[in-house]
Amino acid sequence: MWKSIRYSNFSSPKTTPSGLPQGAVLSTTLFALYISDMPHPPNTKLALYADDITILAQSWRTDTTVHQLTHATSVLLHYFTRWKLQVNIHKTEAIFFTRRCPVPPAPLHFQHTVIPWNSQVHYLGLLLDPKLLFTRHLTSVTHKATGIFLQLFPLLARNSTLSIPNKITLYKLFIHSVLTHAAPVWSNTSSSNYRHLQILQSKCLRVIGNYPRRTPIPHLHTALNVTSIHDFISHLTDNFFGSGPAHPNPLVRSIGNYTLADLHRQYKKYIHKRPKHLLL
Repeated sequence: MWKSIRYSNFSSPKTTPSGLPQGAVLSTTLFALYISDMPHPPNTKLALYADDITILAQSWRTDTTVHQLTHATSVLLHYFTRWKLQVNIHKTEAIFFTRRCPVPPAPLHFQHTVIPWNSQVHYLGLLLDPKLLFTRHLTSVTHKATGIFLQLFPLLARNSTLSIPNKITLYKLFIHSVLTHAAPVWSNTSSSNYRHLQILQSKCLRVIGNYPRRTPIPHLHTALNVTSIHDFISHLTDNFFGSGPAHPNPLVRSIGNYTLADLHRQYKKYIHKRPKHLLL
């Protein structure tokens, strides 16, 4: 016998004098509309993601970069004050990306607070270092994925009654997704970093499939139908740069707008890797 249940209790309406309720469906859209007229300071680029704002400035001279960022922050501060937007100064960070070893630039100031130059910053789930080697990020990711694997070990263990397809599903949802988060951004990392990620994946697959310790890695991938870390990231990177030219964000469109010949023309001795380098 089925009985329908009707809920007649509703929460009382509340007014919001300012701001937007966190988690509401329309909050992100309304906030994007509210800041759609945000000024773009000269000689800089703005990377916006929800309420996260990143200011990018580029120059061969450190003092020029500091001047551009200082002017940009003053322009944006005037806009924020006018439209009653409050900046969380405790979450404001600055980092100087370079492969050289220049004299440390002067610290930035924002709202009468000194913003020092950090050796690493967190941005949208990534740990960025000054040389963009992503070694620190991948070390942190490996530790995090290892902790998740230990938590799921009773389900993934060799003597677990869970079926292998379900174990693979759990691995891909909770461990593999952590290892490959934002992979197209750091796909130009070193081969040793790829090796560390692959070692962790191989350990997980040996436990899931109940294989001996010295089982060859290609056999693990074939038997469990799992792609190697390098091949999977290469596929993600290819899809990302393939869809980049049609992306509505101009910053995303310009990420992969170059070829290897362009880099050799720009730099007499091209030795630095770019995000698209894995595909070139």
